[in-house]
Amino acid sequence: MSRRQRQEPTVGTLVRMPEGVRCFEAGEDDVGDPVRHYRAVDTLGLMHRAGSIDAYQHAAGEHFARDFAAAFRSGCKTARLQPGLGRGGPAPGLEEIERHANAARRVDAALAAVGGADSPGAAALWYVAGLGLSVRAWSQREGWNGRTLNKHEASGMLIAALAVLARFYGYRRD
Repeated sequence: MSRRQRQEPTVGTLVRMPEGVRCFEAGEDDVGDPVRHYRAVDTLGLMHRAGSIDAYQHAAGEHFARDFAAAFRSGCKTARLQPGLGRGGPAPGLEEIERHANAARRVDAALAAVGGADSPGAAALWYVAGLGLSVRAWSQREGWNGRTLNKHEASGMLIAALAVLARFYGYRRD
């Protein structure tokens, strides 16, 4: 099998879904076994195709999403990540820990650039670009001063945060 071909999972195998993929419907297959249907929404891609954000904002959002995934992904790693390290070398897994820590520092710097971790722009980036929620889902769960957030306001917050982020990452200089 070539590297480009992907083997489909067989019935009964467990498949770990990536961040941003949500179960939206449960049902049964042809023989009556329970089945869940999954979907993933590329919010930034949809906004770019609709013209809500430009290519620089889209690139900045994708950059943030990559850093976010590198900083906060979880999973099991073996104790011996680098074979052949003898005495005097780094502890097993130290480089992996440093990569996660550096990515977390980059996420923190990006959130500081859009107004700090408690700002509306940072919340928009965290939930939409980082965790993969749709703007609508984020607006329904978010609110300030005791009131929920309108989805149009939430979209505006995300667009503004992406514009600042595009400058912060150096995608846009004007």
